[in-house]
Amino acid sequence: GQIKPAYASGGATAGGVYLLSAKQRYNKRVTSGLKAFLALDVNDISAVNAFFETKDEGGWEDLSAAAYLLANAFRTNSSKAPDSLPSVKSWKAFSKDIDLLKRGLAKKDMGKVASSYKNAEEKLDEYLANVELPTVMELKQM
Repeated sequence: GQIKPAYASGGATAGGVYLLSAKQRYNKRVTSGLKAFLALDVNDISAVNAFFETKDEGGWEDLSAAAYLLANAFRTNSSKAPDSLPSVKSWKAFSKDIDLLKRGLAKKDMGKVASSYKNAEEKLDEYLANVELPTVMELKQM
């Protein structure tokens, strides 16, 4: 028989090209989720609950997954631990306040919900800058 050539897709090993497509893939989901987050009225418990309960794009679950993956897409080499990246660190700082917000929500402590929301929003611009997305102010105007 004749030897047939092997074809490789490139996939995850294609380096820069892969990272670019990953960024493009996650940007829309992250932007959608953050716009929904920034539009929340923290005094509207049902709206805040809906943001956390939906599995769809624009809800916390999808935003959380896509934003972490987007932060990871800023690795310059595969041997660097993701947690050492500024993009991942800033996402985790934001997420910590979201966890506090969810705890406040579970206890119906609206003061905790409001303060956690404000703290999270203040940390968002650092993450957005690290992943090359528009600022909080720009997202609110979109």
